Amino acid sequence: MPRKRRQLYKLRYKQVPGIVVVAAMFMVVAVFSVINNNLNRGIDELRGMVEEGSYLVSMKQKEVSDLASKLELAATDDFIANEARTQYGYLAPGEIRFVVTNPEVLWGTEAAPTRAPAAP
Repeated sequence: MPRKRRQLYKLRYKQVPGIVVVAAMFMVVAVFSVINNNLNRGIDELRGMVEEGSYLVSMKQKEVSDLASKLELAATDDFIANEARTQYGYLAPGEIRFVVTNPEVLWGTEAAPTRAPAAP
């Protein structure tokens, strides 16, 4: 009886046709190439998201620096006086307001100049 047990546990070699081995290898390569392609696509999407996030962060940093410079400018007395004059119509003591009701008389039919003419 001990002899029969040994035969049960003995490994046996089986021959597999070459075409089956090639087909199995082809299937393994095909499956892994599809998985690799999907992973590469996902990585590209994530890279795009990171680049977009970096761009948004840089734009927000620029906006913060612009707002900080405006805040620094707004703390000056000249800025406050200018805003009071232009937006709220306040006048300093001794100032006189001139309102031009027909600007075409000053510049003709074309639009008003963007810059004041230079003094002679």
